[in-house]
Amino acid sequence: MFDHLSVGVRDLAAARAFYDAFLAPLGHAPVPAGETELAYGPGGAAAQFYLYPVDGGQVAGQVAGLGAHIAFAADSRAAVDAAYAAALAGGAVSVRAAGLHPDIAAGYYGAVLYDPDGNKLEIVAGTMH
Repeated sequence: MFDHLSVGVRDLAAARAFYDAFLAPLGHAPVPAGETELAYGPGGAAAQFYLYPVDGGQVAGQVAGLGAHIAFAADSRAAVDAAYAAALAGGAVSVRAAGLHPDIAAGYYGAVLYDPDGNKLEIVAGTMH
């Protein structure tokens, strides 16, 4: 469906600490990137997720800004739980706790949080449909 995602953040160093911990349980690791960006990919391979610093809500020279909603796939419920815990420990705010949410879909196990920059992150194991 997509080649990659780009998201704006206020503090690149803080975002690195948050996303390193949050994405690890989901099997994503940092990928070498430029000095003014962060990049992550499955197992540290080809980058699919980029973070850029913002200035006044706009990303300097980039298309991404603040306020994204990104749903990350997890291989298991345990991975959802681990990513959710890592996100909370890194300063995220819970919107929907990790667990079964049959009001969304039968078999849906997931969580939703706001990262420290206000981007909405969803972690999903199971089906949304």
